[in-house]
Order: sequence, then structure tokens, then C-alpha cells
Amino acid sequence: MALGNALYDQKLASVYDRMYPIDHDTAQAVEFVAGRTPPDGRILELGVGTGRIAVPLAGRGFRVHGIDGSEAMLDELHRQNPQTAVTTQFGDFTEEGTGGVFDTVTLLLNTFFVAITKEQQLGTLRLVRQQLAPEGRFVLEAFDPAPYHHLEKPDFSMRHLDEQAVMLDTLAVDRSQQLMLSTHTIIDGGAPATREHVLRYAFPFEIDLLAELSGLRLVERTEDWCGTPYTSASLRHVSVYERDPDSPWAAVAG
Repeated sequence: MALGNALYDQKLASVYDRMYPIDHDTAQAVEFVAGRTPPDGRILELGVGTGRIAVPLAGRGFRVHGIDGSEAMLDELHRQNPQTAVTTQFGDFTEEGTGGVFDTVTLLLNTFFVAITKEQQLGTLRLVRQQLAPEGRFVLEAFDPAPYHHLEKPDFSMRHLDEQAVMLDTLAVDRSQQLMLSTHTIIDGGAPATREHVLRYAFPFEIDLLAELSGLRLVERTEDWCGTPYTSASLRHVSVYERDPDSPWAAVAG
């Protein structure tokens, strides 16, 4: 996937886990997905990255397959976990499937938004349905874009990666297209490395509509992995969908 390669090259892949230091959230996410997957079930993670969720799920005996558009991220997954049972595939999950059927499909940590048009997002969800078992569950985690949608000027921030490296972030929003435009600059003693990042955010009920057009229906939504109720004040959502056999769009979705 061209976007994946542009965003998560070797430089960013090497610091990705330090960009998102959310170990406590990881354990909760693993419990959540495991609790909705049959024992010894098959799990597909779209945008598997460095295997933060996939590796511990495989360690529990699930058969886990991950697809990602960045070869550098997949290399990092296997470098960090040389004995992992996770199987991986290099490819664009917004345009291609795996050819398999899974009990659970996951799309986590805002990764759905790398599909930067509504057509791409719709196509992604239709591919999800094609790969989801009849009684399976699709788990999507994403931020609620309401706080960002009204951003009127670029936002600047800094992340501390380690004792020798920081990351400077710039975020701008194009409300007309629901695009978030970010730059990440790593300063670690060498030549500064800057990468661009584009997301197309979608509101939860917008995602529900795209899901319905893909032959999926919402069965559960919470604020987090612990089951906190989703409200107007929630900053993110964990949404669970299933195949809708009565959907008039099922034949289109496959």
C-alpha cells in the first residue's frame, strides 16, 4: 500500500511502539478480542503493524493472520517476535483480501482512517464482510473526531521517544474533506527525518452507515475496552459489528 510505505518506513517503524506507549490498553484490548473469539478461532488483524495485539493473541492459541501495507512494520514485528505464530501478508487491506474466512476481524487504533476517501472506507468494510465468518465479529477501534473537526489552526506538539530522541508533530484539519494532515519529525542526533500522514476521519454514526451499506450491523459500542458506556463526551469508541443476513447490500458486499 503506497500510503503505508510512505508513512511507516524503516525509521518510523523502529519507533512506532514508542510513539504509542499504551501497554495497559494493549492488555485490555487482547482480553476484549479474545472474549469475542471462539477457542482456537481464527483472527484477522487489518493493519497488524508491529503485532502489539496480534502477538499476544497468538500466544493464547488463536490462529492469527495480519495484513499491513508497510514492509518495514512487518519486518519489525518478526524482528521483535522471531518465534511468533502470527502469519503476515504485505498488502493494501483497503483493496485486497486474504482469501480466508475468520471468526474475528479487527481494525484497531484508528487504522480505519488510513482509507482516505469514503469510497475506500466503504470498500474496506465490504472486504471485511467477505472475510468474516457467518457468526463472526468485526471489532473497530477509532477516535471520535468531534474535538478535531473544529480545529481552526495547526496544532503543534512534541513526543518524548527516549533519552536521545523526540518527535515533533504538526496537525491540521481540512473539514471540507474530513482530512487530518500531520507531519512527524524525528530529532535523534542525526539529520531530522520528516514524514507526512493523512487520515480521513469519520464520525461513529457515519461509520455505522458505511457498515450497513456493506452488509454489516452494529451490535455493541463502548467508550473503551473495559465496557464504559459510549456517550457524547467519549473521545473514542470500540464498535463491534456482525454480518447482517437480511441486508439488501449483502450481495454487493459479497
